Amino acid sequence: TRRSSDLDMKKRYKLVIALLNITLLFSLSACGKTNEEVTANIADPMIKKATTLEVYVANGKLTNYVENAAKIYNRKTGANIDLKIVNVASGTATVQMITPKLVTHEDMPDIISMADTSAAGVLEKFQDAFYSADEYGFYDKYGDQFYDQKLNILRQQTSNETIIPWASDFTPALCYYQPKKFAEIGVDFEEISSWEEYIQVAKALKEKTGSFGIALPESGDQELFINMLAQQNQSLLDEEGNIRLNTKEAKHAAKLIKEMIDSDIVHFYGAQDAEKAFQESAMFVAGGWYATNMSLNFPDASDKWRMAPLIPFSKENPGKGAVSGGSSFYVPKDAKNPQVAQQFLTFMLTDEECLANALELGVATSNSLAYQTEAAEKKFDY
Repeated sequence: TRRSSDLDMKKRYKLVIALLNITLLFSLSACGKTNEEVTANIADPMIKKATTLEVYVANGKLTNYVENAAKIYNRKTGANIDLKIVNVASGTATVQMITPKLVTHEDMPDIISMADTSAAGVLEKFQDAFYSADEYGFYDKYGDQFYDQKLNILRQQTSNETIIPWASDFTPALCYYQPKKFAEIGVDFEEISSWEEYIQVAKALKEKTGSFGIALPESGDQELFINMLAQQNQSLLDEEGNIRLNTKEAKHAAKLIKEMIDSDIVHFYGAQDAEKAFQESAMFVAGGWYATNMSLNFPDASDKWRMAPLIPFSKENPGKGAVSGGSSFYVPKDAKNPQVAQQFLTFMLTDEECLANALELGVATSNSLAYQTEAAEKKFDY
């Protein structure tokens, strides 16, 4: 029935909110330790004492970027930071890891890299659990360096348009596909004209080769849903900060993803298994940044893969290109070293040498000054 269909859609596409609510149910009675909230400002004197910052960040180029930035920071400022890196995918996996800690006020990492598409749901419940880069003065001083498109994505995360995180990278959402697999059924992937057509192609592909047509997280498919909304020129949140679920665009996107699942073309993966699942699928969707990750983590796979724009939404309405919001850095109030974390992030995301290093590693930073460095003139082989 229509009612059951609407309920099913709500259950699937309020992924982050549902995850947070479930955690709240089981954790409200828990007690935890709360670090004292500090008032910090961008004008505060630099803290140079030896400090270890715990950082949740995706494996690959983002980890390399943060580690290199720490070395540059220590060398150029006289600071003395060390990093304790915990590798975790920046989307749903991060939400799963931090939600129990947010509920129970356990000690949090000092810095969290989180996908912009996942952060809105977290901030709806826990905005006050993070320090605000806006209130710190970061955007008053450096805001004009950052692309408006990225900052608008971050403003949409909160109802009052306060920007909480320190802005990192953003790129278009792309399809990564294996042309040889599609050639086995006589299909040129880049000639596919709609998601509806792709589902039929993927069913034929799986029947002949056994390969799944797309990889999605087992805990939900929020990011693909958001990309499909963007193709229809609609954002996840409305002007009041409410998640759009009942629009015709949302229902159309939900229907397509449900059809993928019902057709058994989806390779579901757990929090730590995303990249393995990508390699085992004929196609997956990720930001352009992932090309560098693949070349680092799967060097023997680069000749198997090609990148293409998102599959057109429909034949009648191919749709707009979706921006993969990328990721940004968050500083929790229950972190052990929030002042040092905020000072380090401010340096890493504005220092010219750090910005050039980001581009050299394939991190598409949202600070426009990066593209005025020599690194911006280099080409990346993939």
